[in-house]
Amino acid sequence: MTLSAFHHGFRTGLRALLVALMALLLTVMVAQVIMRYGFNSSLLWSEELCRYLLIWTSFLAMMFAYERGEIAALSILANAVPRVPALMLAILGGVLSVAMCAALAYFGYIYANLAGSQPIPALSFILEDLFGAGAPQAPRVFWVYFALPLGMTLLALRIVADIVLYARAWVNGQSLQDLAAHQGGPSL
Repeated sequence: MTLSAFHHGFRTGLRALLVALMALLLTVMVAQVIMRYGFNSSLLWSEELCRYLLIWTSFLAMMFAYERGEIAALSILANAVPRVPALMLAILGGVLSVAMCAALAYFGYIYANLAGSQPIPALSFILEDLFGAGAPQAPRVFWVYFALPLGMTLLALRIVADIVLYARAWVNGQSLQDLAAHQGGPSL
Protein backbone atom coordinates (compact mmCIF):
# COMPACT_ATOMS: atom_id res chain seq x y z
CA MET A 1 0.00 0.00 0.00
CA THR A 2 1.42 3.36 -0.97
CA LEU A 3 1.50 6.38 1.31
CA SER A 4 -1.02 8.14 -0.93
CA ALA A 5 -3.46 5.21 -0.71
CA PHE A 6 -3.05 5.11 3.08
CA HIS A 7 -3.61 8.87 3.30
CA HIS A 8 -6.76 8.64 1.17
CA GLY A 9 -8.10 5.70 3.19
CA PHE A 10 -7.34 7.44 6.48
CA ARG A 11 -9.08 10.65 5.41
CA THR A 12 -12.10 8.71 4.14
CA GLY A 13 -12.32 6.74 7.38
CA LEU A 14 -11.94 9.86 9.51
CA ARG A 15 -14.67 11.62 7.54
CA ALA A 16 -16.98 8.62 7.98
CA LEU A 17 -16.26 8.62 11.72
CA LEU A 18 -17.01 12.35 11.95
CA VAL A 19 -20.28 11.88 10.06
CA ALA A 20 -21.23 9.03 12.41
CA LEU A 21 -20.39 11.12 15.49
CA MET A 22 -22.47 14.04 14.20
CA ALA A 23 -25.37 11.72 13.33
CA LEU A 24 -25.27 10.24 16.83
CA LEU A 25 -25.08 13.73 18.33
CA LEU A 26 -28.10 14.86 16.33
CA THR A 27 -30.04 11.70 17.18
CA VAL A 28 -29.43 12.11 20.91
CA MET A 29 -30.36 15.81 20.78
CA VAL A 30 -33.60 15.11 18.88
CA ALA A 31 -34.47 12.29 21.30
CA GLN A 32 -33.89 14.64 24.23
CA VAL A 33 -36.15 17.33 22.72
CA ILE A 34 -38.88 14.77 21.99
CA MET A 35 -38.62 13.32 25.49
CA ARG A 36 -38.60 16.71 27.20
CA TYR A 37 -41.35 18.46 25.24
CA GLY A 38 -43.35 15.49 23.98
CA PHE A 39 -43.39 13.28 27.06
CA ASN A 40 -42.50 15.82 29.78
CA SER A 41 -39.57 13.66 30.80
CA SER A 42 -35.85 13.98 30.29
CA LEU A 43 -32.91 11.77 29.45
CA LEU A 44 -30.47 12.38 32.31
CA TRP A 45 -27.43 11.47 30.27
CA SER A 46 -28.16 13.19 26.95
CA GLU A 47 -26.55 16.57 27.62
CA GLU A 48 -23.34 15.03 28.89
CA LEU A 49 -23.14 12.56 26.02
CA CYS A 50 -23.72 15.37 23.49
CA ARG A 51 -20.93 17.38 25.11
CA TYR A 52 -18.52 14.46 24.81
CA LEU A 53 -19.50 13.81 21.21
CA LEU A 54 -18.96 17.48 20.39
CA ILE A 55 -15.53 17.44 22.04
CA TRP A 56 -14.43 14.41 20.02
CA THR A 57 -15.86 15.80 16.80
CA SER A 58 -14.10 19.13 17.31
CA PHE A 59 -10.67 17.68 18.00
CA LEU A 60 -10.85 15.09 15.22
CA ALA A 61 -12.08 17.66 12.68
CA MET A 62 -9.23 20.11 13.39
CA MET A 63 -7.10 18.50 10.70
CA PHE A 64 -9.77 19.19 8.08
CA ALA A 65 -10.23 22.76 9.36
CA TYR A 66 -6.47 23.29 8.99
CA GLU A 67 -6.50 21.96 5.45
CA ARG A 68 -9.34 24.27 4.49
CA GLY A 69 -7.56 27.29 5.97
CA GLU A 70 -10.17 27.73 8.71
CA ILE A 71 -7.59 28.00 11.49
CA ALA A 72 -6.21 31.47 12.06
CA ALA A 73 -2.93 32.13 10.25
CA LEU A 74 -0.82 35.16 9.52
CA SER A 75 0.44 34.99 5.96
CA ILE A 76 1.02 38.70 5.32
CA LEU A 77 4.79 38.49 5.77
CA ALA A 78 5.15 35.24 3.82
CA ASN A 79 3.24 36.78 0.91
CA ALA A 80 5.38 39.95 0.99
CA VAL A 81 8.84 38.39 0.82
CA PRO A 82 10.60 36.53 -2.02
CA ARG A 83 10.25 32.79 -2.60
CA VAL A 84 13.06 31.40 -0.42
CA PRO A 85 12.41 33.56 2.68
CA ALA A 86 8.69 32.82 2.34
CA LEU A 87 9.37 29.08 2.31
CA MET A 88 11.77 29.47 5.26
CA LEU A 89 9.05 31.31 7.20
CA ALA A 90 6.50 28.64 6.30
CA ILE A 91 8.86 25.88 7.46
CA LEU A 92 9.67 27.76 10.69
CA GLY A 93 5.99 28.38 11.35
CA GLY A 94 5.25 24.72 10.69
CA VAL A 95 8.00 23.56 13.03
CA LEU A 96 6.76 25.88 15.79
CA SER A 97 3.18 24.70 15.21
CA VAL A 98 4.25 21.06 15.42
CA ALA A 99 6.11 21.83 18.65
CA MET A 100 2.99 23.45 20.11
CA CYS A 101 0.80 20.53 19.01
CA ALA A 102 3.30 18.08 20.52
CA ALA A 103 3.31 19.97 23.82
CA LEU A 104 -0.49 20.05 23.89
CA ALA A 105 -0.66 16.34 23.05
CA TYR A 106 1.92 15.46 25.71
CA PHE A 107 0.39 17.51 28.51
CA GLY A 108 -3.12 16.59 27.39
CA TYR A 109 -2.23 12.93 27.77
CA ILE A 110 -0.74 13.57 31.20
CA TYR A 111 -3.91 15.42 32.23
CA ALA A 112 -6.11 12.64 30.85
CA ASN A 113 -4.18 10.11 32.95
CA LEU A 114 -4.33 12.25 36.09
CA ALA A 115 -7.96 13.36 35.89
CA GLY A 116 -9.55 10.56 33.94
CA SER A 117 -9.80 7.71 36.42
CA GLN A 118 -13.54 7.93 37.21
CA PRO A 119 -16.18 6.29 35.00
CA ILE A 120 -18.03 8.46 32.48
CA PRO A 121 -21.25 9.44 34.31
CA ALA A 122 -23.44 9.55 31.19
CA LEU A 123 -22.43 6.07 30.11
CA SER A 124 -22.87 4.80 33.66
CA PHE A 125 -26.50 6.00 33.55
CA ILE A 126 -27.06 4.41 30.14
CA LEU A 127 -25.55 1.08 31.21
CA GLU A 128 -27.56 1.09 34.46
CA ASP A 129 -30.74 1.80 32.50
CA LEU A 130 -30.00 -1.05 30.10
CA PHE A 131 -28.61 -3.69 32.46
CA GLY A 132 -29.84 -2.69 35.91
CA ALA A 133 -27.76 -3.23 39.04
CA GLY A 134 -25.41 -5.69 37.33
CA ALA A 135 -24.37 -3.19 34.66
CA PRO A 136 -20.79 -3.37 33.39
CA GLN A 137 -18.45 -0.57 34.38
CA ALA A 138 -18.51 2.42 32.04
CA PRO A 139 -15.29 3.51 30.32
CA ARG A 140 -13.19 6.06 32.19
CA VAL A 141 -13.33 9.82 31.64
CA PHE A 142 -9.79 9.37 30.30
CA TRP A 143 -11.38 8.58 26.92
CA VAL A 144 -13.15 11.94 26.85
CA TYR A 145 -9.92 13.79 27.66
CA PHE A 146 -7.96 11.66 25.17
CA ALA A 147 -9.61 13.59 22.30
CA LEU A 148 -7.15 16.46 22.87
CA PRO A 149 -3.88 14.51 22.54
CA LEU A 150 -5.23 12.50 19.61
CA GLY A 151 -6.50 15.58 17.77
CA MET A 152 -3.23 17.45 18.37
CA THR A 153 -1.20 14.47 17.15
CA LEU A 154 -3.24 14.22 13.95
CA LEU A 155 -2.89 17.96 13.38
CA ALA A 156 0.87 17.80 14.01
CA LEU A 157 1.23 14.98 11.48
CA ARG A 158 -0.71 17.01 8.92
CA ILE A 159 1.53 20.03 9.52
CA VAL A 160 4.62 17.81 9.16
CA ALA A 161 3.30 16.81 5.73
CA ASP A 162 3.12 20.51 4.83
CA ILE A 163 6.67 21.07 6.07
CA VAL A 164 7.82 18.29 3.72
CA LEU A 165 5.91 19.98 0.86
CA TYR A 166 7.58 23.32 1.67
CA ALA A 167 11.02 21.70 1.69
CA ARG A 168 10.32 19.98 -1.65
CA ALA A 169 9.09 23.26 -3.09
CA TRP A 170 12.30 24.94 -1.95
CA VAL A 171 14.42 22.26 -3.69
CA ASN A 172 12.26 22.26 -6.85
CA GLY A 173 12.21 26.04 -7.23
CA GLN A 174 8.51 26.42 -6.45
CA SER A 175 6.93 29.14 -4.36
CA LEU A 176 4.17 29.14 -1.76
CA GLN A 177 1.82 30.46 -4.42
CA ASP A 178 2.70 27.50 -6.67
CA LEU A 179 1.81 25.12 -3.85
CA ALA A 180 -1.44 26.94 -3.11
CA ALA A 181 -2.39 26.79 -6.81
CA HIS A 182 -2.25 22.97 -6.79
CA GLN A 183 -5.29 21.31 -5.34
CA GLY A 184 -4.53 19.50 -2.10
CA GLY A 185 -1.57 21.73 -1.41
CA PRO A 186 -0.92 23.16 2.03
CA SER A 187 -3.14 25.83 3.46
CA LEU A 188 -1.51 29.23 3.50
